[in-house]
Amino acid sequence: MSKVNSNQLTLTQIAKQQEQTSKLMQTIAQRVLESASKAGANQAEVWSYNTIGNSLEVRNGELETLEFNQDSHLGINVYFNQSKGTVSINDLTETAALQGLEAACNIAKHTEPDPYSGLVEKERMAKDFKDLSLDHPDDLTVEDMLEVAKAAESTALQAEHVKQSEGANFYSHRSLSCYANSHGFMGMNRTTRYSLSNVLIGQTDKGMLRDGYYTLGREYSDLLSPQEVGAEASKRIKRKLTQGSCPSGNYPVVFSPEVARGLWSHLLGALKGGAIYQRSSFMLDKLGHQILPQGVSIAEDPFLLKGLGSSNFDSDGVATQQRTIVDKGVLEGYFLSGYSARRLGLETTGNAGGIHNIIINSATKALDEILKELGTGLLVTEVMGQGVNIVTGNYSRGASGFWFENGEIKHYVQELTIAGNLEQMFQSIVAMGDDIDHRSSILTGSVAIEQMTIAR
Repeated sequence: MSKVNSNQLTLTQIAKQQEQTSKLMQTIAQRVLESASKAGANQAEVWSYNTIGNSLEVRNGELETLEFNQDSHLGINVYFNQSKGTVSINDLTETAALQGLEAACNIAKHTEPDPYSGLVEKERMAKDFKDLSLDHPDDLTVEDMLEVAKAAESTALQAEHVKQSEGANFYSHRSLSCYANSHGFMGMNRTTRYSLSNVLIGQTDKGMLRDGYYTLGREYSDLLSPQEVGAEASKRIKRKLTQGSCPSGNYPVVFSPEVARGLWSHLLGALKGGAIYQRSSFMLDKLGHQILPQGVSIAEDPFLLKGLGSSNFDSDGVATQQRTIVDKGVLEGYFLSGYSARRLGLETTGNAGGIHNIIINSATKALDEILKELGTGLLVTEVMGQGVNIVTGNYSRGASGFWFENGEIKHYVQELTIAGNLEQMFQSIVAMGDDIDHRSSILTGSVAIEQMTIAR
């Protein structure tokens, strides 16, 4: 059993220490860019990050593990007439960075030119840096974190149907990142993240069941209370205790919010520039086409306050923007970096490094109402396996959830397979839930598909 170290730093103390790291990152970036120019590089870019924090696990009221985590990374790209050299190191020192630069320059000299490589045009660099409320260091001590995790677990274990705890975990970290390039651009991000989770075990005559719940946010005060987390974890175990089976066949399928965001991620992945220019996407040549029902739109908003995907600039330094991806079911745009945009003869969308906050816009209904309208089918709460083909759109995954009849949940079912084709599935959305899950950068409620194949 681990012991609490009273000298463990709070995020407020870590933030003060990281200000020196921030200055170091900027100094390193400037030195590398100056040295790259002297070495003859036409262009160069440097990125670095530093993450520090604490995590602990409680099991049966006792501290199981306590970890202090610190991770640093630095990367360099140099371009010599579109021949690119790349180096990645885990040492945030000026000496290591300059050694890395020398290696990157040597690599570039042996690399074939790529006509699509290089920095995005200078005028596309971010100039407006909004305060997105992403950085909220707190004076929370390890002792405080321990008490919060204990309270979550204690609440859950009060229920008779909960047989044991697999642990309650608390996590608090602060991250710095810096990106700079030879256009004179330099941008810093400072972010915090807190999370509390509890995983439980329940017992039935058919064996053990596992489930849990978690809360996370940029600010500690935005987390659910430990009592709410424990109670929800307990509730999720309880509803699984009534088990049964379901028939094979074609039935309506409702994806719970946690599973629905994974479903949307398949569509978003198929819209990324890399998948498009490699022609490995089921969304090829779909711009201007109806890919969702008319009542469903998708927007990207990098400026959501406290958003898990919020940022003023992407990994190319390009200014991010609010935009519509799907308008009333019609595909309006892809997710493009500078490189993938050049490959496609298009303009970057500010998505180098990933997608920002995604908002699924649609008329919504309560989950109970959706189930009543559908009558009989499957509410999927978990999926497993890798049976998703982004090239063809074929979808086949292991699943478990709740069988419902006449609009009422009957029992928990597991060891099922659900199958369909993503293109058809998205066009067959018949309802969206108002139970939006904010614990992700994809903001969605439940998603109801008119029909999928269910097999036992």
